[in-house]
Amino acid sequence: MESTKRRYTDRQLVARLLGYLTRHRALLAAELTLIFLKMLTVLANPYLYKVTLDFYVVGTPTEDGSWLADALVRIASAFTGSTDPGRAPILLAAAAVYLAIAFLEWGVTAAQLYYVDKLGLLVIADVREDFFAHINRLGQRFFEYGNTGRLVSRVTNDAEALKAIMSAGVIGLLADLIMAVAILAMMAALDLQLTLVALVLAPTLAAVSRFFQRWIQEAWRAARRNVAALTGKVQDLMYGAKVTKALTQEARSLAEFDDVNQVNMESQIKAETVSVAFSSVVTVLSSVMAAAIWYLGGGRVLGGAQTLGRLVAFSSYADSFFEPIQNLSTMYGEIQSALTGAERIFNVIDQRPEVEEAEDPLEPPEVRGEVEFRGVGFSYVEGQPVLEDIGFKAAPGEIIAIFGPTGSGKSTIINLLGRFYDPTEGSVMLDGNDLRGLSFRTLRRNVSIVLQEPFVFAGTVEYNLKFGRPDATDKEMRRVAGVLGIDEAITRFPEGYKTEIHEKGGNLSYGQRQLLCLARAILADPRVMVFDEATSSVDPYTEYVIQRALRREMERRTVILVTHRVSTVREADRIIVLEGGRIVGEGSHEELIERSPTYRRLCEMQLVEIKTQ
Repeated sequence: MESTKRRYTDRQLVARLLGYLTRHRALLAAELTLIFLKMLTVLANPYLYKVTLDFYVVGTPTEDGSWLADALVRIASAFTGSTDPGRAPILLAAAAVYLAIAFLEWGVTAAQLYYVDKLGLLVIADVREDFFAHINRLGQRFFEYGNTGRLVSRVTNDAEALKAIMSAGVIGLLADLIMAVAILAMMAALDLQLTLVALVLAPTLAAVSRFFQRWIQEAWRAARRNVAALTGKVQDLMYGAKVTKALTQEARSLAEFDDVNQVNMESQIKAETVSVAFSSVVTVLSSVMAAAIWYLGGGRVLGGAQTLGRLVAFSSYADSFFEPIQNLSTMYGEIQSALTGAERIFNVIDQRPEVEEAEDPLEPPEVRGEVEFRGVGFSYVEGQPVLEDIGFKAAPGEIIAIFGPTGSGKSTIINLLGRFYDPTEGSVMLDGNDLRGLSFRTLRRNVSIVLQEPFVFAGTVEYNLKFGRPDATDKEMRRVAGVLGIDEAITRFPEGYKTEIHEKGGNLSYGQRQLLCLARAILADPRVMVFDEATSSVDPYTEYVIQRALRREMERRTVILVTHRVSTVREADRIIVLEGGRIVGEGSHEELIERSPTYRRLCEMQLVEIKTQ
């Protein structure tokens, strides 16, 4: 379950997103310029109403609009060729100016929307890049206890929702703030008393916003969590489709999906309902203010204290003044949804990696590949040791087997050697250097691990084989594939090494995927190679071929075989037997048969199984 505790305020989230915006300063400057131009167009038309009405319709001219009235006369004179064009041509000139301003506003608005969308998409791309880069730095525990579907939801759905913050959020709020200040100044210049009346509603709007804010935040936070849960459930059911069919549990899977889908739908409806309620309240309050302005302003016009042109312009400015508030109320739910998405993303980005690179890491010019575990102890959970006092050495050119029953700690040794975790006691050494002092690049370049579950990436066979060393030549690739006996199978594909591998290697057998992963590790040319049950799904003959190939390929490397199969460890130079997280035996196969009861018992169990079969 995800935590429902909130870690960031809205202000902190917006400030953080502003940091992403400043990465694109040129685009941000262009957007601010467009905001200023749009402000001028929005201010221009109501003032044009005022002058046109007062000078040429009602006949109550004012001194402050004389410059615009003179300009309209000059335009009308240019149309008619007369110094005294008359009222109709002047009204036509006013209409022409109105249309010119409208077209300019349309162009500026279109450009503003384009650039704000572009900014939003760039920010989303930056956030996704930071998110993915950071999860690559997180320790193995994060992935073992996390939910891949929820992570996918964060980097897709939550990141996509950030676009609302860019348009209606950060940039939108800035644009609305600039516009509101400018409009308020124009309103005060036209009628200070009506301006004060209009501002009476501000505290009411603030109180309403405050009332709805927490409600909307919680509703959208729940909605975002449920979207992630739905994504995780879909991924789980898709990956387990074969098991579901094999056990005839399609109806159960559908019922479980329907339950998650229903919860998601209900949370989305609740969030939308709360958002619409807030928007409706703001719309009602704005309508009340508009009615008050016309009632009080109309009385002042009838009393001769105000002109009709000023009232019409003031009313237009008032509508524009409340429009940002209405826009905010309309988009508030979406903005809160996006902020919730941002919070979920930053929760991951701000997680400190459990295993971190040293501040000044060592990068030796050459690595021989000597591995040593020196008094190593480790616990996944405090007080429950998995490994205790593990000590052994493995030299270049030597094949070491780590052998033991399930739960003896074999996989933990792999995790420590790959530095997916750090030991709680003792040290893991490479060429006499503690792994904690080496750079990740040095460690990962020289220690290659082939896991029990073969994983292939989306892409071609060649892409997968060269994943660890992209600069490998085709000749090297073909040679390694030939040594492991998969070259023939690959060349039978219509596109050969250019064949696209289906999702999760669907067009390869399990054994072919294991061999592909083995070839990938060998082609990467590391100094230390670790195999975690890497031949568990191949037949005995293929396993013999692989072991013979390993002997040839690993003459100058350190090889560690982690397995529970006797057939895999018999030919190793040295076998280390684990039981209960401790080393209980070490030596060759023949020596351990004589000296180690644990090894002999495990061998006898496997031999009995073979005879039974």
